[in-house]
Amino acid sequence: MRKSCKLSEERVSRKRNRKVEKVVTVSLAAMVTPMLDMSFQLLSFFIITFKIMPTEGQLSINLPKVDATDSPPPLEPLPPEDKKDEYTITVHAGAGGEVALLGLKGPTVNSDNIKNFGDLLSQLKAIPKPQGRGAEGVSITIESSNDLIYARLIEIMDLCKRAGYESVNLMPLRKERN
Repeated sequence: MRKSCKLSEERVSRKRNRKVEKVVTVSLAAMVTPMLDMSFQLLSFFIITFKIMPTEGQLSINLPKVDATDSPPPLEPLPPEDKKDEYTITVHAGAGGEVALLGLKGPTVNSDNIKNFGDLLSQLKAIPKPQGRGAEGVSITIESSNDLIYARLIEIMDLCKRAGYESVNLMPLRKERN
């Protein structure tokens, strides 16, 4: 019987000495879990930081129906005290964008050849102000060519301001019709 015990012990010891190979498998769940965690964190971040834009106001309006046979009502002219004296400064630019020619036209002035900004300022100051309204009764429009340097346009606007005129408008130079 002893022999059989030794044999069984040898078998056991051989089994113990054998290296057992363990197979490590990475499951799909182990790879996806960190990605899901990150996406839920991003989702919660965007939900918490989202600000709802105010809705645009819309008015439901029923517009009157216009019949093509109806003529529009005539435009009523402004009362004479609301009309402003309109003056126009024309500015032509030279090849480099500098001022080449200045002109001032209006009810009391018609000057096509102004030499420099000093002359323009003196003519602007010489414009008679409407009675009771002062400089508010005068509107000045600056017509300039597109090639003019903006700094020169600003200088002309400053001249109008120094002369006391608040109503200064800008527009592109009109093409002369023959």
